[in-house]
Amino acid sequence: MNRKDLLTARFNELRKNIVGVNSEQKKAQITLVAVTKYSPIEDIQYSYEIGHRAFGENRVLDLQEKADSFAAEGITDIEWHFIGHLQSNKVIRLLKTPGLKYIHSVDSLSLLQNILTKEDQLRSDRVGLFLQVNTSDEDEKYGFPTYDSLAGALNLFLEATDSKFFLAGLMTMGKIRTDNQIDDARKCFIKLKEYRHRLFEDFGVEGLKLSMGMSADYIVAIEEGADFIRVGSTIFSE
Repeated sequence: MNRKDLLTARFNELRKNIVGVNSEQKKAQITLVAVTKYSPIEDIQYSYEIGHRAFGENRVLDLQEKADSFAAEGITDIEWHFIGHLQSNKVIRLLKTPGLKYIHSVDSLSLLQNILTKEDQLRSDRVGLFLQVNTSDEDEKYGFPTYDSLAGALNLFLEATDSKFFLAGLMTMGKIRTDNQIDDARKCFIKLKEYRHRLFEDFGVEGLKLSMGMSADYIVAIEEGADFIRVGSTIFSE
């Protein structure tokens, strides 16, 4: 089986699983972000040819290189999602990336402030921001550690009117250090849902999407109401 056929089979199996689980949740749409951080451009080209459009990258320079490559070919319908830890000195470079649609990893108040003040550097018409929440309380994870810190970031967002940035939702990752990965992932995802509900009750903010679930736990993420799942190795591993 050649590489394109392999990727086609993996996308089909993944979509079948998503539809199967989602049929119980009856969610209107789940966005599969194909994470290509270890993949060559050829894998993205094959994925594009078989109809996929949403791709995620962990590193700004890699994202920029891949996005520029497709833009140079006149391909403008790819949605690029940045999902890694964003350093403050890489914000402008990221915002200038063609086709940037979402940043899933706004993990601190200072980073949010940095992004909101760089709107003039934005190449895309609009970009959605996800506030990253550390729901597992693990020290190696980035993200807002408490509900109060998250609410503080939301307040800052609500003050930014007529911005090209919009609050897309909340993002989290399941627990890393655990002997019960699925059970602990579910606890993390439930906590993110609870935070979304509290933001609605306290601020009246509606329509926040949930970005949660990766290759190992995307099924349970969908069961708990994920709107975006970020899957890489299940698709692109050798």
